[in-house]
Amino acid sequence: MHLPTQELSQSSATAKYLKFNLLADMTALLPITQLAAVLKVEATHITAIPHLPAWVIGVYNWRGEVLWIVDMGHLLGGIPWYQQTILPTHYQTLILEQSESETSEQQHIGLVVTQVEGIESLSLDSIQSPVAISESLVPFLRGYWLEDNGDMLMLLDSLAIFSHMPE
Repeated sequence: MHLPTQELSQSSATAKYLKFNLLADMTALLPITQLAAVLKVEATHITAIPHLPAWVIGVYNWRGEVLWIVDMGHLLGGIPWYQQTILPTHYQTLILEQSESETSEQQHIGLVVTQVEGIESLSLDSIQSPVAISESLVPFLRGYWLEDNGDMLMLLDSLAIFSHMPE
């Protein structure tokens, strides 16, 4: 998948982030170093598991590993996919990766998003602390950037997402 990039001034340290839409009015970022893949997952290939939080769509077999598939919009307080008027046949899914410190094993989860927009290079110096944000969103935020047009790009905290997963 080819992703467009938007370069900012190189006057300070920058990092690359994947920019994506969670909801119609919510754009978020994750560091590309924490992502293993971006996939289109067929809805019929996800197996629902009973008695889990409603934001867990189910599990999916990715490269022989069973992944939790999470409705990120719902987890962050939005309308769940299962309540949409038209159910998708495919889910745009980000594979989030984390190294387990004790064993050096990689852990993965699938995050369903509305749309992937591209890769952004953003200044680390211009990240702002989260303020006046929905309470359901605060635990998952590291901060945000404001674009030139005033739109907020929310930087999600991958460790908080992993720690929120069912055991």
